[in-house]
Parts: sequence; C-alpha cells; structure tokens
Amino acid sequence: MTPVASLGRVAAIIALLALGCRKNPDPSHIELGDFVSGNQLNDTLRKLIPAGTRLPRVWEMMQTNGFGCGERAPTTVDLKTNTLGTGQTHLECYQSTRTNFGMRRRDWTVVFEHDTSGVTAINSGYIIQP
Repeated sequence: MTPVASLGRVAAIIALLALGCRKNPDPSHIELGDFVSGNQLNDTLRKLIPAGTRLPRVWEMMQTNGFGCGERAPTTVDLKTNTLGTGQTHLECYQSTRTNFGMRRRDWTVVFEHDTSGVTAINSGYIIQP
C-alpha cells in the first residue's frame, strides 16, 4: 500500500469520526446521557415545553427524541365506599439509557399532567437497573 493511499484512509476515518461526534442541530433534541438528575431534565423540558402546550405536540417531540409515550390514568380507592375508580389521566413517556460503560441501565420516566388547555406540570425521574 502506498503512503498516499494510507493517508487517504486515515483522513476518511477522521472525517467519519468528526461527523459522528457532531452535535444534533435540532433545538428540541434531548440527550439523556447529559442529565444526572430528574430536576435537570425537568428544567430542560420546561424550557422546551411551556405550560399550555398541546398534548399532540408534546407526544410528537418526545417520540422524536426516542421516548415511548402513552396516556395513563391512576387507580383511585374510595375508602368510604370501598370502590375503585380512575383518576385524572396524564401522558407518561419513558426511555432507557446505558451508564457505567454499558453495565447498568437508567430507566427514565417523564409525566406530563394536563387538562383541556394543555400541559400543566412536568415531572421526571429515573431508576437504575442492573
């Protein structure tokens, strides 16, 4: 192999690595590896999704960032009548990331409380799985 050919290959590899390390230009992109607490993610999401944002827009943004989403309704218990019911629905989104060189997994959950006008509150957190 000639020195010019090997230099060309090295230059091509460096160019590919540089493209792979490039930051995503999308302003609503969320890189979960950058967060170490639910509060940090909450602050970022509150900037990206202000109060009153409609659910379809929230759902689309979260799925674009790799989250799975679904509407959930908690089960409520009426202790006086001993009956079960459903509470106010909320949008719940979840995603996993690897930590500690891929040895552990961090499972993120984001809950968007809402009413007819749009999002009213955002709460997020994670648990660490082996």
